[in-house]
Amino acid sequence: MSVFKILLLGLVLPLHFTSAAATQANTCLYPDRHSGELQQGQSCGTLRNGLLQLDNNIRSRIHWSKFGMQCIFVNSHDQRGWFYVNQNGLGRRSPFYQDNDCNAFSAGLAVGLEDNKVVFFNQLMAIEKRTDYSWASHFYQGFAKVCRGQLEKEYDQHGEHYQLQGGQCGFIDRNFREVIAVQYSFSNTPEPDVDSRTQ
Repeated sequence: MSVFKILLLGLVLPLHFTSAAATQANTCLYPDRHSGELQQGQSCGTLRNGLLQLDNNIRSRIHWSKFGMQCIFVNSHDQRGWFYVNQNGLGRRSPFYQDNDCNAFSAGLAVGLEDNKVVFFNQLMAIEKRTDYSWASHFYQGFAKVCRGQLEKEYDQHGEHYQLQGGQCGFIDRNFREVIAVQYSFSNTPEPDVDSRTQ
């Protein structure tokens, strides 16, 4: 989604914290339904236990995709990043792969984080699977790459593009079964046989 391909370095969005249990997100970035341009909103909603509840005023301003979803940027003390939101006004953080966008919805699921562990959630923002992984890709051709441990970004000579290195990685299928054992470094993880996937 090209409207989000924006450098966010140095962007400072003020927030007000109401309590340890709930965080009031006073600002966010979203595509405006009239202009299609990225807009900064005020009083965007409340973050509680990883779930974002959008303010109704912000929800009414968002340009929604044909799937009834959108990706917005929220800045919070512990939840800064891209969130998927739906037209019911609920959202979850989807921080992987993309620096300037949400991770792709695939096979009816997106990848999120809860307590720094990977979760897979659906378009209703209901968590379908909690895991002990620290990183995951979206599902592609029936499989998702998953990792435990610390991954490091190795940048090219221009400092613009990077590849992930390290960790212990493998692959799971759509039923969340490990089809490639989670034991390989990121760059040396063998890929599963697409023809062997479970339909």
